[in-house]
Amino acid sequence: MKPPKIKVILIGLGRIASKLEKDPYRKKPCTHMGVLASAFGKKNFQFISGFDTSSQVCDEFRATWNTNVCILPEKLTNEFRFPKADLAIIATPSTSHVRLAKKCIDSEIPNILIEKPVAMHVKDAKSIETMAKKKGTNLWINHERRYHPSYLFVKNELTKGNFGVLKSIRASVFTSAKNPGIAFSKFGGGPLLHDGTHAVDLIHWIVGKPKLIHSVLDRPKKGIVETRAYACFQTENQVEITLDVSGGRDYFQFELDLHTSSHRIICSNDGFRFYRSVPSRLYQGFHSLQEYTPKGFPKPELSNAFLGIYTEIVNVIQKKQIYKEATIADNVKILETIESIYRKSK
Repeated sequence: MKPPKIKVILIGLGRIASKLEKDPYRKKPCTHMGVLASAFGKKNFQFISGFDTSSQVCDEFRATWNTNVCILPEKLTNEFRFPKADLAIIATPSTSHVRLAKKCIDSEIPNILIEKPVAMHVKDAKSIETMAKKKGTNLWINHERRYHPSYLFVKNELTKGNFGVLKSIRASVFTSAKNPGIAFSKFGGGPLLHDGTHAVDLIHWIVGKPKLIHSVLDRPKKGIVETRAYACFQTENQVEITLDVSGGRDYFQFELDLHTSSHRIICSNDGFRFYRSVPSRLYQGFHSLQEYTPKGFPKPELSNAFLGIYTEIVNVIQKKQIYKEATIADNVKILETIESIYRKSK
């Protein structure tokens, strides 16, 4: 018997919810509504309504997708409830995630997908976690790189030992903003929280939660959020990790550079590159790194992280699987690491 379609509401209709789908360079689907409107989405989901506090955004969304929208009150009363649905997607600014997630739980919506970062502070993330456990609500946090076939390939090969023993990770998130802190000042938190969270998530995913050794924050003015965050970590297995999140570049770059006992793997927004140790052609008696493509590496056209997380959501709701990759518990640990960087740098 064919399972019923999953009834879904989308809260927040802006950039990651819808607008980025118009970017001609991004691999589609690249937004929540893009997934729901895709062939996969139409097969598995029934869209109930979108919600946003801006009437202009609602009008743009309606014109783009020809679907139902509702104005969301700026302040939600105790009596307010979202319509009955199987899944709620929260794609609003981070400062509103906690109250909207709790309102969805109060509305007895059993499954919720929340954009990153799940909350501004650890205590707020824990409050969502506690409430969800009490109500039996499934939560996902959209750290979508965990579902990207290329990142999954790298993690699985590292786990199997096919790339040797991991020795170090250099994670960097660079933006073109001269002062990236300004972009986040009205929301609270800086680029470490809003952009660096993806890098911290991948570090945790690959090696677990590391120990913070040192951190530095650059703030151009007292009271403003950071323009740069730099931190050094170490794992129990002596893996050395550096994290650099900052602006001042004439480009955007997200990159993990992993060195093992026999390989180097670069994972970035520009693509993936693999190197392995071979007898050197430059120095007699030495070995050098030579670029190659490992067997089984996914073809780029088959890689889509957004479809990955939604496939898992469908499988969990339809009781085809129990395991969830991007959980609230993981994100509590991510926020703990981020907060420790802020504290240690004071």
